[in-house]
Amino acid sequence: MKNHVTNVATHYKGKCFHWDVVNEALNEDGTFRSSVFYNTIGPAYIPIAFAAAAAADPSAKLYYNDYNLDGPGAKSTAAQNIVKMIKAYGAKIDGVGSQAHLIVGSTPSQANQVANINAFVNLGVEFAITELDIRTTTPITSSAYAQQAKDYAATVGACAAVDKCVGVTIWDYTDKYSWIPSVFDGQGSALPWDENLQKKPEIYDAILSALGPVPSGTTPASSSTSPSGTALPATAVKWGQCGGIGWTGPTVCASGSTCTKQNEWYSQCL
Repeated sequence: MKNHVTNVATHYKGKCFHWDVVNEALNEDGTFRSSVFYNTIGPAYIPIAFAAAAAADPSAKLYYNDYNLDGPGAKSTAAQNIVKMIKAYGAKIDGVGSQAHLIVGSTPSQANQVANINAFVNLGVEFAITELDIRTTTPITSSAYAQQAKDYAATVGACAAVDKCVGVTIWDYTDKYSWIPSVFDGQGSALPWDENLQKKPEIYDAILSALGPVPSGTTPASSSTSPSGTALPATAVKWGQCGGIGWTGPTVCASGSTCTKQNEWYSQCL
């Protein structure tokens, strides 16, 4: 059981800062992983943990978080059963986080991801993509790069299509600091910025497109463009980036939001 706050996220539907109360409790076949908590208490350790977290911080959003919950299957069904169990015990659970460490060309279709997300939110909880990266064999080929853009669009688009999918977290944002090469030999190039902190235009544009149109009241810029030549909005949308070291996009936020510094590298319209 691990308590932690998720990494800096791309939030576009609301503030979704939360506690991952129980993390990675399931095997791939949907059975419970062995741990000191499970071996001593059994499955009831999960609702006990959620009840304790709610008592410690009644205002916090409480999540169950795991990997390989990206599409329908045994593990996803088991995670849904965890939500049902917590609710049956009368404990509070606000959402489920899907880590989404995906592979180029093996990412579930957008339709499958939407169906999977809906299966969770229909239980009365939020859903968030908490650790998104999409890895491939390195050096990346042009065809893998094109597929990667489609895979990012499918995953971000699936969240955007479901009202109670509240946010997407990129894990990390640049290949320079990615965990993947140290774990998967010969794999990497998984993120929207490369090892030189340069934006990958097709990936970045695919994510922006999947998030949907700029809300009414914002105006496209006449002179500012991305590296691929795509026009950037003159006003940053709510929950969008508005500043940080190296940021070349809009720094003025849409009406109703304020550019708020998160760290030296990232400011967000909140």
